[in-house]
Amino acid sequence: MSMRKKPDTRDFLTAKDPSSFLDGVVSERQPASPASTPRKTGQPKLTKIFNLTPELVQALKREAFERSNQEGRRVTETELVDTALRQYLNI
Repeated sequence: MSMRKKPDTRDFLTAKDPSSFLDGVVSERQPASPASTPRKTGQPKLTKIFNLTPELVQALKREAFERSNQEGRRVTETELVDTALRQYLNI
């Protein structure tokens, strides 16, 4: 039993830029306002685990969903908790 030789793939090579299909595409999203962008502190994030009541969990999910729709970008539950704690702790 003989082994087959490798196929010639030189015909498949293209000089075309793989992202060229994006040329001419106009962004449909509006840029986020400076007030709505998350804070970049340069510090690493640490993980904290909290037990919340189902009422708080649902309210947090609902608020994240509504703000995401309003702002046209993903607003995470983590952002909301971070913002709320910063306001509460005056940081």
